[in-house]
Amino acid sequence: MSDPTFPPRPPLARPGPPVTQFDPDLQAWLDAHVAYWNCFECVVLPKVAVNAMRTVGNWRRGHNALSVTLPPGTPVASFMHRDGRPSDRWDGGEGLGISKNDTTHSGVLAGYLLDAHGAKVGLKMWELYPGCGRVRRRIVPLDDNRFGTKNGRAFHAILEPDLTPLGGRDNPYLPLWQRLTDAESQMQSRTPRKARA
Repeated sequence: MSDPTFPPRPPLARPGPPVTQFDPDLQAWLDAHVAYWNCFECVVLPKVAVNAMRTVGNWRRGHNALSVTLPPGTPVASFMHRDGRPSDRWDGGEGLGISKNDTTHSGVLAGYLLDAHGAKVGLKMWELYPGCGRVRRRIVPLDDNRFGTKNGRAFHAILEPDLTPLGGRDNPYLPLWQRLTDAESQMQSRTPRKARA
């Protein structure tokens, strides 16, 4: 028998064209789980979204959220050292995040903000932060005049230590990751050895 306080999980989104609307069913599902855990640190939301309640110290950087079109429900995070340099590990491998530095933040991708021509100009995310009380909606613009987590370019899909998507089959990013990884492997196998060296 299912718990009446938890709405059913919406079906996992499939890779496709950019989604531009916040899904109220997915937000309600995330809200119910955040209320259950009663914690409003940003890292809780990506973990709950894909049933991966493990340490964030293991998070690795996946595809950039603006370079590819990630499906809604994909956990995303900034991957930077505390001095602002890019990193392949959460919080530059230093710890569990740092407040008010604009280098560490995470959430769940809801979709994209598009311009009149259909180009991505920002990310739509669900996020948490201490004192927020519930899952919040946020638009992070693609704005290279803004530093770190205030610029959509800072956000990437989250990977496990083995470089597979966080949460595996519970992550809507998995089919896209598999396709992109296969394509990258094929490209490398076609590259002459001299060019690879």
